[in-house]
Amino acid sequence: MVVAPEDLVEELASLFAHRDRYEARVAQLLHRIGETEAFSRDGYSSLTAMLKHRMSLHPGEAQRLVARANGLANTPLVALAYARGAISGAQVDVLLETRSTALEAFTEAEGFLVEIALDTPLVRDLRKHLDYWLDRVAPIDLGMDRNLVRDLRSLTLRRDGDMMRINGWVDIEAGERLRAELEPGPPAEGDTRPTPARRADVLMDILNGASHRPDITVHVAAETLIQSGPGISETSNGTFLTTAEVKRLCCEANLTRVIFGPESQPLDVGRTRRLVTPALRAAVCARDLRCVFPGCDRPSHRGKANVHHLTYWADGGETSIDNLVLLCRHHHVLIHEGGWALTGTPGDLRFLSPGWHRVGRRATAPTPVSRPLQRPGPIRRHPSRRLSRRNPPGSGLCRSVATADPLG
Repeated sequence: MVVAPEDLVEELASLFAHRDRYEARVAQLLHRIGETEAFSRDGYSSLTAMLKHRMSLHPGEAQRLVARANGLANTPLVALAYARGAISGAQVDVLLETRSTALEAFTEAEGFLVEIALDTPLVRDLRKHLDYWLDRVAPIDLGMDRNLVRDLRSLTLRRDGDMMRINGWVDIEAGERLRAELEPGPPAEGDTRPTPARRADVLMDILNGASHRPDITVHVAAETLIQSGPGISETSNGTFLTTAEVKRLCCEANLTRVIFGPESQPLDVGRTRRLVTPALRAAVCARDLRCVFPGCDRPSHRGKANVHHLTYWADGGETSIDNLVLLCRHHHVLIHEGGWALTGTPGDLRFLSPGWHRVGRRATAPTPVSRPLQRPGPIRRHPSRRLSRRNPPGSGLCRSVATADPLG
């Protein structure tokens, strides 16, 4: 019996949905066992100890399952979506992490946040949406959490045979500086070293005195620049920075800001130019962050994405932000030479395979919002991830046209 490839994918998706439902039931049982202390009847000191021995789990996995079970017991709408296979365990964990940062705000907006999870299959994007929401409802808590994490920084060096192993943790601000400093850039012709090896060589160059001010691009909401209170910005790598961290980085790195806000003017070079200007490319990269093909997560930085005209310039399309999207090299070739079709507008794109099979649509990646997320608009939900019990409607992040300028 020959099974069609699309049927294999559907079967796999069905199995994962079943897995989520089973894991939700596991969480219910764990919470009940913990409440009744049923584990003590067999001599176990804790629920985690029972899982490690009776279920042969690693300690970290056992602790994660217990923490998830306890969190789901206090989030009925998250538990409902999980039990119906509408969200994954990874999405549940991100939601519960957000709850731990702003307990009261999360309780009030739980239905809305579940709606966002239903519409955000990529866990990385879900975390971004929730971080922007946290910045709106609990900016002080977010700042306190960042300060607490900074106290956990550490760095160890250990000899391992003929090599030295470097392992450690640094705060986000230091991490962004380090990432930019060690960026090796594209390899020269004939350079066969893998990226990790070239990054290690850059570190040695720095130790030999070849350091320079790293280049970092920051995406910031216009309101964050003018308000006196706390706010967050986002680097081109998707890392969130507080306003204070951005100001400190100004002293140590070459920063370029991309401003988002309702007053920003659209970047547009119309029909006079076919090639995208550096400022226009920065705006498109800031909006899309990565290749817009459904499920592709190749980032926009390091030259890994091409700017594509939705309506070809030769067919009358303008070189404007509303007619440009990011595509990685692979998917860019598919569109131009592989018989694929791309229609729609940024944020509402449709990809059609050569046989005119619709692959899906994917809104562009989240950008700094210009209005609170508590003002929901209509939300599009994939029919296979629909709850029978409707929650209050939510919305994706508001996206506005961007302008780019150097940070003074």
